[in-house]
Amino acid sequence: MSDIKIETEFKHLLPPLTEEQKSELEKDIIKNGCLTPLVVWNNILVDGHHRYDICTKNNIPFDLTEMDFKDKLEAMEWAWSNQKNRRNLNKYELAQIALKFKPVIEAKAKENQLSTLKQNTVLQKSAERTKDKKVCQKSDKGIKPIDTREELAKIAGVSHDTIHKVEVIEEQAPEDIKKQVKAGDLTINNAYVLTKSAVEAKKKNEQFEKQYQEELEKEEHEKEEKKKQQELEKSLPENAVVLDKFRKTKEKHIFGIEDFNNLTEEQFDKCLKHCKKYQDTIYKVTMLSTSEDSLMAWNCILETQQEVNIELEDIDMALKNLMRIQNYFKGVKKNE
Repeated sequence: MSDIKIETEFKHLLPPLTEEQKSELEKDIIKNGCLTPLVVWNNILVDGHHRYDICTKNNIPFDLTEMDFKDKLEAMEWAWSNQKNRRNLNKYELAQIALKFKPVIEAKAKENQLSTLKQNTVLQKSAERTKDKKVCQKSDKGIKPIDTREELAKIAGVSHDTIHKVEVIEEQAPEDIKKQVKAGDLTINNAYVLTKSAVEAKKKNEQFEKQYQEELEKEEHEKEEKKKQQELEKSLPENAVVLDKFRKTKEKHIFGIEDFNNLTEEQFDKCLKHCKKYQDTIYKVTMLSTSEDSLMAWNCILETQQEVNIELEDIDMALKNLMRIQNYFKGVKKNE
């Protein structure tokens, strides 16, 4: 038992059993013994990790079957083919498992490239010495290169596109999206679209945040300049002619406002209506349903990709405006 090696690639190749399944398996092995031999390759446990854990925990003897594989990839493929029909897995879970083969396949592909390079170098030198054209032709063939995504698609029994989408979801999607697609509440395609949208939104949010910081720094600089100007004015005689050269004309804002802290009654009424318009609009946005049904009902009216692109442009502009509003109010400090 102590000679058996446990490697992560094999132990975590398949989804773990549920607590209930583990409990049932343990009861069966305690009652009937370990009837199925564990499979090892070069002392590495390839198949039977749950049985191994149960047997070692309860001091139950077990048999071993030694198998011969040419490399780790072949051993993993055998373990997968031996187990996949015993599990009820959806396409997402199949692709998830296939992606666990990726590091091993990539390592194998790199190994093949190096072997081909070495082989071609040797054959090329041989051809130069012997002037044999046939040797040159052999050097062009080499070892067949491995297409990683194609191999992963074969292992999972799904398309290349599905492998790509699941990989993006696994690497970039929030946990909530992963749970929904694994449970079958979201299709792989919808989860992929939501993930790409979330990533794009995060990227835009970072851009808006950067713009906001730049605007904030600019505003701070302008305030500092204004403060210096005011200090300069204080140091000059009130009736000095030179004063006019330093004074700036008061800047007028929306509704002709010069000072937002000293509004006229008319300006206050206009600001009140303006505020109400913004509050109503933002409230309407918060009340929009974002359920899949609601979005599908919106989408079914759009007949061309051009119409979809127009909607996306409007959404993008709306997000930019909302971000500018949010960033402005983040910098506002009012009395409690």
